[in-house]
Amino acid sequence: MNSRSITADRLLEAVPDDPAPLEVSTASKTKLGVIRLRFTKTAGLPDVECTRITVTLPVGDTDTDLTSNPGNIDHKYSSSGRSWNITPSGDRATYVCTPSGPGGKFVFTDAAHFTLILDAIPVGRRPGEASLTLTASTTTNQPDEEDWTVPITKAVDDFFFFRAFSCEQPQVPNNGTATLRWEGSEHETEYWLSYGGRDPQQVTGQSVQIEGITDTTTFVLDARTLNPDTKEFDQHHYLSTTVTVEEPSIVARELTAKKISVPETLTADSSDKTTTLHGRTTFEEDVTVMARLIVNGTITNEAGTVQIEADSGNITSRGAVQGASLKAGTSYGIASSGAITGSGLDAGSGNITTSGTVQGASLKAGTSYGIASSGAITGSGLNTGSGNITTSGTVQGASLKAGTKYGIASDGAITGSGLNAGSGDITTTGAVRDKGELLRFGTMVVIRNQHHAGKGLNEDNATKAYVSLKTIENANMRWRWYLERPQ
Repeated sequence: MNSRSITADRLLEAVPDDPAPLEVSTASKTKLGVIRLRFTKTAGLPDVECTRITVTLPVGDTDTDLTSNPGNIDHKYSSSGRSWNITPSGDRATYVCTPSGPGGKFVFTDAAHFTLILDAIPVGRRPGEASLTLTASTTTNQPDEEDWTVPITKAVDDFFFFRAFSCEQPQVPNNGTATLRWEGSEHETEYWLSYGGRDPQQVTGQSVQIEGITDTTTFVLDARTLNPDTKEFDQHHYLSTTVTVEEPSIVARELTAKKISVPETLTADSSDKTTTLHGRTTFEEDVTVMARLIVNGTITNEAGTVQIEADSGNITSRGAVQGASLKAGTSYGIASSGAITGSGLDAGSGNITTSGTVQGASLKAGTSYGIASSGAITGSGLNTGSGNITTSGTVQGASLKAGTKYGIASDGAITGSGLNAGSGDITTTGAVRDKGELLRFGTMVVIRNQHHAGKGLNEDNATKAYVSLKTIENANMRWRWYLERPQ
């Protein structure tokens, strides 16, 4: 600390107790200084009476100013004798010190002193020399008003330090903001922050906010100091801190867990669009499949019904589709033009309609079987294979053929009551019988003529193809004719 300015007739002198320079503030941190200004009598002079001492600080942003913000400066004093009153000005840039007690005087002897202590001074950011202006009202024999200055040196602290790197909150919400803080030298020091695989970015001051944190993240702060040999900032000093995230978004190459609970949406995506689940997988809510659902085993809903809706698409199965009630048709989307095969198909109260083939070991028609509501089977090219078509209703068609190869009846016979060909024909190479033989047009027959007369029962013309009728000889004559095939 430089010595004070003083003339040969100065009655009082003032020097700071601590000769060390005050450390200037930086852009990120305000440095607080203390000045202990000790007033004593000049050696070799008689005792000095003092009624007032005034201390004024230079305020501003230049290198000759002590501070730009004196409003928070604290003040107190120490004295070897009577007490003092300290009165700061409104802006705390000037301090008026007066002795209290009778006479309002303080006598400076060789042993007496008064020290004004100014604490928590926000030191300016520019290094240099700031001069305090002092005024003392003193007297030995005659009153005197003394003015002088005391220089205070402000200097840059070139001592390197780097510490206390941490986050304000150790845990932040998903997509939240982490505020990082640290303490460190600013003189000839650069700070670079890296995290999450990103390239280091330079940060200034002694804090930074990082937004959009979605997973537990470790931050590394690199303090780079100037190398006196290379003149580059290539000397590295590292500190790190980790911030956790509440309900994080996790990205992992491989994940092994005994249990994973997903209360909302589980999205499994990969470059080859393949997701493999081993073991039992339970879905308690809806499962949406945007493309194909391929199941090599069995889909089982132990709680009740499995409802599959294809909307405008198709449900395609290479195996069996089984259920208490299956609905087919374009509106239901099971297959638009394919075949439905199975045992025990039941259409309920609806219809099974197809432009293809309905096949089975035994097909039954009628309201109770549900193939058609009116009990009729209609279509072209009905084929029972080796089975039977059995109905208590009507079999209709432009041409009905019987026989083993047609499969209507295994022995080639059509049986039933009320057979009706409509405007068509019943055609057969076999016999059409009704308790006997029904004659076709052009069939050759033998007429057997039996008649009864008074002579008894007579019969003639039994072997002739053509016969003539007997005349009625009396009222008691009766006769009957029989038709037979010629022998």
